[in-house]
Amino acid sequence: MSLPAVLTLSYHAREPHPREVPLEAVYRDMETPLPMGRPHVILNMVQTLDGAVAVEGKAWQIGSEVDHYLFRTLRGWADAVLCGAGTLRQNDIVAVTHPHLQAARAAAGRPANPAAFVVSGRAEFSDAVLRKRFFAHREFASIVITTELSRPEDRRRMEEAGAEVWVVPAAASGEVDLEATLGLLADRGFEKVLAEGGPITNRRLIEAQVLDELFLTLSPQVAGVPARPGILAGILGGGRVGLALISEFQYRDPTLREWYLRFAVAR
Repeated sequence: MSLPAVLTLSYHAREPHPREVPLEAVYRDMETPLPMGRPHVILNMVQTLDGAVAVEGKAWQIGSEVDHYLFRTLRGWADAVLCGAGTLRQNDIVAVTHPHLQAARAAAGRPANPAAFVVSGRAEFSDAVLRKRFFAHREFASIVITTELSRPEDRRRMEEAGAEVWVVPAAASGEVDLEATLGLLADRGFEKVLAEGGPITNRRLIEAQVLDELFLTLSPQVAGVPARPGILAGILGGGRVGLALISEFQYRDPTLREWYLRFAVAR
């Protein structure tokens, strides 16, 4: 499909609406407050109307090319892209934004692309995973954040594959302590973090009370996946939160509808 020139802004809490907005301007130049002691954290996910966030283990198949475009735009905002180990195992993590945003970032003295972070308590990855682009790509920094529970030989294998390895304290569950992780990122100058799942990581961000915003694309399809992984199950299963709608964009053509929702996470 060809990309549309504009999206319809149906609602915005602070801006005039409804109106048409150029696609390149959607989620561009967002102003986000910096919380005390940690980066501003947003989560971007796509789901079907029956709540599936992956089909055959892949999220990429759900959204349209418009969703994929906005996905890369949000990466242009971020200093860091944060994912769980399951996302890396099931898919891959290639933290690359649009070429025009790469140029704008470079002109502003920022890296052309955000750094990619994977959190894993033990960081046990197969040889097939270690050959993925997350490790081999050279257009962005690749960092695995693990705990002292990981084996030195596994840390060495990840470094040999091309990633940096940072060690942080383990939570009581044995997983990476996300509060400690975000504090470390803040100390190292990362102010804007884009989380990209999966559902377990989403739940843990909510449990740690460190998620500030949710960006959710709704795709008008029914996946019909038994025991489907879902963003709502992932979030609400670990601690209920309120969401306040900031904006709603729509894409409409004769064959496709898609909705792009931005929420603030209520404390």
